[in-house]
Amino acid sequence: MERKLVAALTIIVLIVLSLLAFMFSNSSGDTVSNESENSMEGIIAQIKDGQILLVRGLTSEEINELLSEQEIITRAESATYFELTQDQQVDNLKIGMAVRVWYENLDTSNPAYGVSKKVEILD
Repeated sequence: MERKLVAALTIIVLIVLSLLAFMFSNSSGDTVSNESENSMEGIIAQIKDGQILLVRGLTSEEINELLSEQEIITRAESATYFELTQDQQVDNLKIGMAVRVWYENLDTSNPAYGVSKKVEILD
């Protein structure tokens, strides 16, 4: 009877330790690497209601020639709406600027959508 109790406790302890090891390995190491990887460069194609439309595969000139938002999204290699946080200045951003946007998560709808953490002007 005593051996069964010791065996059961040993198994429970091993399961708990395995779960803890799994949780810590997934939470600490990936955060830093994802933060540096989650950025996107492109051209601002639209600024509206605290959001920018960032596109890749079009030049500033092509964006200015295209008439509609839908036409820009269709012709672009990729298009992503980024919501700007309150501490990010919309006033210094202009259509046609090359920027790099850092974000945490990205909804992969078409066009994609994310909340920006930082915006850097590349021009």
